[in-house]
Amino acid sequence: MEQNKQIQVQFRLVDLRQIQFVNLANEWPQGEMQITNQIQFNSDTEKRIVNCIAHFEYKKNDITQLILAVQTTFEFAREGWSAMYQLKGDEWILPAGLVQHMAGLTIDSARGILAIRSEEANLPRLVLPILSPAQVIKNNLRFPRKTSPQIPSNTAQA
Repeated sequence: MEQNKQIQVQFRLVDLRQIQFVNLANEWPQGEMQITNQIQFNSDTEKRIVNCIAHFEYKKNDITQLILAVQTTFEFAREGWSAMYQLKGDEWILPAGLVQHMAGLTIDSARGILAIRSEEANLPRLVLPILSPAQVIKNNLRFPRKTSPQIPSNTAQA
């Protein structure tokens, strides 16, 4: 019977940025909005960097009213990053729990940015619904080793 190997992974948030905030509404519509979301990850495996991008779109009657995208950048300590490397697949495997944590930090950051930006744009108080990363991200994330210098980063979606 195999025992799960416990590894300590140290990482830090090195960058947080709003990638997109676009208000397409001439006049803000009344009533409920449909809100879609997408979470994406990409990495620079040589620099031990993982980016998480959260994208939200507010729609009314299938017409986009507002778009918000936020990116967080995490840098991993060498020892923990090396421990996640799998020689057999020539890839780094980030455990689902760790990926969920990174997504949660990104979503919470987006919530704060949305509050500030909607106030600045004189929009009604916009709410980002509660989103559980554990319900969206169920599997480990895999980043293969870069195979050619022309590829700027590896991309994975949760």
